[in-house]
Amino acid sequence: MTNDYDKIITLYLEHLTGTISPEDALLLRQQLHSEEAVKKIWERLEQEGQTPEMQRFLRDLDPQAELRSLKARMRPVSTAAIGHGRRVRRILSVAATLLLAVVAAYFLFKEKRITNTGTIASLIRENRNAANLRLASGESIDLNRTQQELKLGQTVLNLDSNSLDFRSADTAANLLSIPRGGNYKLHLSDGTVVTLNADSKLRFPFRFWGQTREVYLEGEAYFKVAKDRKHPFMVHTPLTNIEVIGTEFNVNTYKTGTVSTALIEGKVLTGTPGGVAQPLQPGHAAVYNTSQGFRIEEVDVNDVTAWVTGVYYFHDLPFHELVTMISRSYGVTISMDNAALSGKSVSGMMDKNNLPELLEDLKTTLGIKYYYSGQTLHIY
Repeated sequence: MTNDYDKIITLYLEHLTGTISPEDALLLRQQLHSEEAVKKIWERLEQEGQTPEMQRFLRDLDPQAELRSLKARMRPVSTAAIGHGRRVRRILSVAATLLLAVVAAYFLFKEKRITNTGTIASLIRENRNAANLRLASGESIDLNRTQQELKLGQTVLNLDSNSLDFRSADTAANLLSIPRGGNYKLHLSDGTVVTLNADSKLRFPFRFWGQTREVYLEGEAYFKVAKDRKHPFMVHTPLTNIEVIGTEFNVNTYKTGTVSTALIEGKVLTGTPGGVAQPLQPGHAAVYNTSQGFRIEEVDVNDVTAWVTGVYYFHDLPFHELVTMISRSYGVTISMDNAALSGKSVSGMMDKNNLPELLEDLKTTLGIKYYYSGQTLHIY
């Protein structure tokens, strides 16, 4: 039953409507205890059953009206007292079957499996969120618009769905949030250009003030910092600080407890707050881990920065980590319905603008299967 998705839905619907047999109920309990894939599907069905859409659907059903309709249609059946009990039981059985069929139709509609890669990619793009700018004033602006100029008091924003620059004297901090599946280019007031990767946040002022130029990053970003020796540029991450004068470097904080700073050109110093700063040379990365501290390693800068152009390279990457990367890069929730895939490793290239090619490559190299349903990409 592990891979019989329709059978699991049927058992769930029988459970929901109270028509499940004792034998199937026992089998289901055993499978839920021993089969992780069945458990995941069951939990997702239960979550779906609690959604507002499903609750409204069930509220709109009128079992009594359906029962009355069935009774009316069955009046020609014998009305003898001895047959009355059978007739009522038959009506109730038919009503339960009707409710099961109607709810099944709902789930089959919601759980329609889409296997065409082009359709999958198109639906994922349609469901993608926009980048968002939350101003220091609390005002929130979705950046999913065509190029335009937006005036907010003394601040002028020149924005579109891919980039933002501005004119403003405001020194308060704003927050730019990039959703999964997106990336965005930000032009700061000093001439620095920051390219933000998917699922990233940058806190920054419209205008820098004081002796330093400071921003706060969560996620991943590529910095091309304008030179200003009198005002060092500081990047604060959840674990480290990075100080530069004018240079190009990449910062990645995706992995919990780890920050990687890769230098492309120039020179940077990076360290923990209050700790000794680590100097970094081009072509090297300073990787900080909360349990191991800093280590310096040589990197291929082309691999590190390829994401800026929408390309990702991976080498002997555990498949579950690749799934995390796919989810973040394309902006889609992924369910791994085959636990055996987690132990595999994979090498290759991922084009952010070509999900169909990636899925077909993984199908060829790892033998995966996939389908899209309910805004979730299932891999098994």
